Amino acid sequence: MVKPRPVRLSWLIKSGRLSELSPTALISEKLGIRWLMMFDEYIYGPGPGIIEALDLILKHVKPKSFLDLFGGSGALSKLAYIRGARKITYVDLYPEAAILNLKRTIKIEIIKADAMNFLRFGQHDVVVADPPREMIDELLKRIGDLRKIFRKVCLIWIGDVDELEKRSFFFRNRRMMEIVRAWGDCFAVLWKPGFKDIVKHVKEILEYS
Repeated sequence: MVKPRPVRLSWLIKSGRLSELSPTALISEKLGIRWLMMFDEYIYGPGPGIIEALDLILKHVKPKSFLDLFGGSGALSKLAYIRGARKITYVDLYPEAAILNLKRTIKIEIIKADAMNFLRFGQHDVVVADPPREMIDELLKRIGDLRKIFRKVCLIWIGDVDELEKRSFFFRNRRMMEIVRAWGDCFAVLWKPGFKDIVKHVKEILEYS
């Protein structure tokens, strides 16, 4: 495996590895994200599903604190900053692109660490987890622990629509959880008492508008 490295968005577009009209490029430009991480020629960047879902949650929940697990380029942390979160904590084993993208954003604490050790980062109003595909099942086994670290809402990427059925057993008989689909991706949204109506409203916007 080639060592993961940050690469410029402008180089990715110029070299033809990424279309300037791709969702990743457009979202990155909008958020001021100029660096993405590359793993073995695979580019990790913000996708439209998680960006739109999180943006709606942030607008309605208005969190003061935000935890970004498996933060990648830092795009989700930057979105939380734009939406007014006062305390933002970013966690990833490979934060090099995020450091370049967020270095002037003093409200964001960047931690180089294993995001699976999320209990050590304390409670936050809103938590987002965008794990690598190979770690989704491991994370979902710890939904009980995830409930300990958020006060309002938690958004978790659980794969694309084709993967939802094989993970359905994780969600049976779960209270205060909703499965949301957006742009071909699926998300588990957990909430604490008082936030059910907001989550249902976000789901309606994403799936029916």
